[in-house]
Amino acid sequence: MRHCEKKHILAAIAITAIALLVYNLRPVDIKSKAAELEAYCKAKGYNADYGILVDYGRNSLQKRLFVYDFNNDKVVMSSLAGHGSGGNSTFFRADFSNACGSHCSSLGHYRIGRERRMYNRPIMAFELDGLDRTNSNARPRGILIHAGVGPLSWGCISLPFTRYAQLSGILEGLPKNVIVWAYD
Repeated sequence: MRHCEKKHILAAIAITAIALLVYNLRPVDIKSKAAELEAYCKAKGYNADYGILVDYGRNSLQKRLFVYDFNNDKVVMSSLAGHGSGGNSTFFRADFSNACGSHCSSLGHYRIGRERRMYNRPIMAFELDGLDRTNSNARPRGILIHAGVGPLSWGCISLPFTRYAQLSGILEGLPKNVIVWAYD
């Protein structure tokens, strides 16, 4: 490969990387989404101390999972979060489906269930129950919040290992189920 070709390839890679970092960059109006989630939690009798927002409108190189403390009106944790690999999903952007076997992420409200070990893996995970028509198959599909490497899963919300441990510490001992709201 000639020097000129290498230079053009490196320039294309740099431009692509910059474009991906700013792709779909949008202001995060977490406070208004948190207020919507808090109202939902209070109306349905769920935990009104904490809620989790997952903004799938942001690409996978951006923090898009936010644990919100309703009492203190602030984000107490933010993290990268993986999405499903099915459908037309890419490394950076999720495609959505509620169909069993789709390997896609699903949008909507989830109730966080018990923490348990993933089947056939030494990794802990939180069970999720879909509360909306768009994610009602979460339990039969085995959709979880778990630690993982990389931005793609089989539809689960995957977090870096250190962030999963932090989330587990926040959720430990809370008296009512915390709600996750995944939106695009």
